[in-house]
Amino acid sequence: MYNNKLLILLLFILIGGVSVAQGLLRDSISDQKRKPQFLAVNTMGGLILKTNEYIKEGSRIPAYNSFSLKYGIRSTGDEWEDVAYGMPYYGVGFYVAKFYNKKGLGVPLSFYLFQGGDLGQIGSLPLKYELNLGMSFNWTPYDAFDNPKNVAVGGQTNVHVGANVYLKKKLNEVWDLNFGLGLTHFSNGAKRLPNKGVNLFAPFVELVYNFNDKPVGITSKEKLTPPVFEKRMDYDIVFTTTSRHIKIDTLETGLPSRYLDRDFKVFGLSYATLFVPNYKYKWGPSVELVYDESSEVKVWREQHPDDGMFYDRVKLGSWHNRFSLGLSIKGEMSLPYVSFFAQLGYNILHTNDYDYRFYQIIGAKAYLKDNLFGTFGIRANRFSKAQYLYWSIGYTIKGKRLKKKEIYLYQPFP
Repeated sequence: MYNNKLLILLLFILIGGVSVAQGLLRDSISDQKRKPQFLAVNTMGGLILKTNEYIKEGSRIPAYNSFSLKYGIRSTGDEWEDVAYGMPYYGVGFYVAKFYNKKGLGVPLSFYLFQGGDLGQIGSLPLKYELNLGMSFNWTPYDAFDNPKNVAVGGQTNVHVGANVYLKKKLNEVWDLNFGLGLTHFSNGAKRLPNKGVNLFAPFVELVYNFNDKPVGITSKEKLTPPVFEKRMDYDIVFTTTSRHIKIDTLETGLPSRYLDRDFKVFGLSYATLFVPNYKYKWGPSVELVYDESSEVKVWREQHPDDGMFYDRVKLGSWHNRFSLGLSIKGEMSLPYVSFFAQLGYNILHTNDYDYRFYQIIGAKAYLKDNLFGTFGIRANRFSKAQYLYWSIGYTIKGKRLKKKEIYLYQPFP
């Protein structure tokens, strides 16, 4: 069941990736052939951050190295969105990492989506950023007998999240050299415990080959001038479904492990009122109603009176104790093909002692069609303890409409 749900999660990310790369679908084949494209080879070498006891207790300096192969498409600079959003680029990549502790962590492989763009200039060199999101495989997870100390990774499949900042040096007409720093995080968002996570920090060097890199002529300077934006309110309604694992107290339960091998269903419904002052940002209050099966659950091991065998017993809490109601402040940053959002919230109705009232949510949002969107994210406590990964489907009710011309030019706000 666990592997099936992770496959569903992976399919959602890949489907979301199609939306992230909406430019590939919206443009005609002939137009795509004119877009600048590139292949890149990236190598990193650095440290595993000591964010959990398993990494801290390593007998050697925790180090790693990685290799990535990437294919991407760049903006042409022929539309106002290209200039306003820092000449964004996007694509897909393949990643492999090798750890000093190969036996304990494995050799993970990852497929990920990326999007990046300009941040500014340092001297004569452009300063850029890149964000990564994908799924990784081939980890060596925690096992009570074979790998009992590995509290960093609880499953063979984990989410891959990365952020890079770098400088770009143009070597000639087709070759670029990028160098900078990268932060990479792997975890399963409490889909399988333990889940302390693996955090990597390293410098990197990237060699880039550009092809079809011919500038598209700008026919009018008006195309680089953003249309006048009319401020408005947006109203987002979102439905969420996922599942989670929990860690239990085994005192006087007879259970041999604190990691319960049981999926608990989680459903959520949220409503956000968002002020939209410009093309790039949204913000406003949000209400989250969550149904969580793990709330007030009781678990113990009991001997059956008929066959004498011992069984793990799970008793769910009362149905009304499985609900929580939270208020949060939500901020959203829009990019050409995907939006990123974050929330800070507090449960005013709270019955689950396993979690804290103060919660955080971070994720990515992509419009699938018109006002219909999908999101993928993580909900956490204390900015570090994951409650669960989730996917959701939502609908935006827009306030005052933009003019038809503006709707055509700016896809994320159709």
